[in-house]
Amino acid sequence: MSITAKKFLPQRQASELSPEELEPISAETRFLAHARDGRNCFLTGMAGTGKSTLLREFIGTSFCKVDVTAPTGVAALNVGGMTIHRFCGMMLGPQPGQSDQDYFEALQRDTRPSIMAGFSRVRRCEVLVIDEISMLPGRQFDFVEFLFRRLRGRDEPFGGVQVIVTGDFLQLPPVRSGDNEPYDWAFLSRAWRDAEFKTLQLETVRRQDEPAFVNALAQFRVGHVWGTTARLLQSRVRNFPPADLTRLYTHNVQVDKWNDFQLAGLPGDDVVLEAEQTGPETQRAFLAKNLLTPETLRLKRGALVMFTVNKSERGQREPVFVNGQMGEVMSVEPGARSIKVRLRDGREIDVEPFTWRYSQNDPDSATFAQFPLRLAYAMTIHKSQGLSLDSAYLDIRAACEPGQAYVAVSRVRTLAGLHFKDWFKGLHVSPEAIQFYQEAA
Repeated sequence: MSITAKKFLPQRQASELSPEELEPISAETRFLAHARDGRNCFLTGMAGTGKSTLLREFIGTSFCKVDVTAPTGVAALNVGGMTIHRFCGMMLGPQPGQSDQDYFEALQRDTRPSIMAGFSRVRRCEVLVIDEISMLPGRQFDFVEFLFRRLRGRDEPFGGVQVIVTGDFLQLPPVRSGDNEPYDWAFLSRAWRDAEFKTLQLETVRRQDEPAFVNALAQFRVGHVWGTTARLLQSRVRNFPPADLTRLYTHNVQVDKWNDFQLAGLPGDDVVLEAEQTGPETQRAFLAKNLLTPETLRLKRGALVMFTVNKSERGQREPVFVNGQMGEVMSVEPGARSIKVRLRDGREIDVEPFTWRYSQNDPDSATFAQFPLRLAYAMTIHKSQGLSLDSAYLDIRAACEPGQAYVAVSRVRTLAGLHFKDWFKGLHVSPEAIQFYQEAA
């Protein structure tokens, strides 16, 4: 749970304090104070430090309308927002060699409703949130800033809109056009410099609570894997792990192969459950591609599954299930309207279909109705971002992007739940990102 300013400052609101008075106070309190005061902020920290929870607290208590976006479809769905590209109507963004002005004029000539709707959202925006900022290329971040200024007719950075970015530049990087191209980090962009972000770094890890493991993760994050850290992590190499451990792989082909193999080993025929979809085809395709829940869900009795949403009952303190929680299918029938799943604490619950909507503000947008489950034998590291897992079996030998291996390792809550397929030969980190954090400290 994040700490509110009220606990520390009963006499005054945190936003009334000077920056000097705020420094000794927790990063959580300082973030809320600066954000509520209209300051552009960068909320960062190790995996599991509660960035998403604190962001939700700000959004839920803000007096302004807050628009939440992310660079990718998966990340956008995780935060209940939309991609920054769709929000702005910017499509793919400027092409190599194309100026911001030329691309903007091309967009203005395009009469597609999605572009016009995006332009309207930019003009109405009061507070813009971009989650998982590490995955947004600096070139696109620059164009977002340019677009806001042009559409709003104001010269201030982002046209005077407050901007809050969250994420960790030592996790997943922006996509590159080629292996020899440098990573186009957002913090190297003109827009980042002009926004004058106040950096607030959360220090307390909440996902893991074992000091030795937390320290090893902190060292792993910056590429320091030797001495005590190396010995601790090497002790978690397992040649023959239990079959019911979720495996994290770097590539989809490995995931599909292992899930299919495990399901085929169970007795009986597959029960095939197709998602019910409505709305425009392009929106349906977006949901099908980016949701953790598959369009075609294949299950059997005894299958290991993972929940892909959170569910709570009114008046109940504990949730029925949470995103990333595991269970075993006890009964499933073709055309069923519920699936019985036994959780690892022994509870048996009936799981009903869940409906996702492409846009919460548009009743005519596409919907995707499916049981909020997926086979949990394997998944990609990219799809695992944002999850917390009790245990996992990691194959990170082919992890070649900066931060990719750290994302995998930091998903696991306990050292006892961490299992490596083999010891990795190297670890990729970004020297630019490390330098950025050193200078921001």
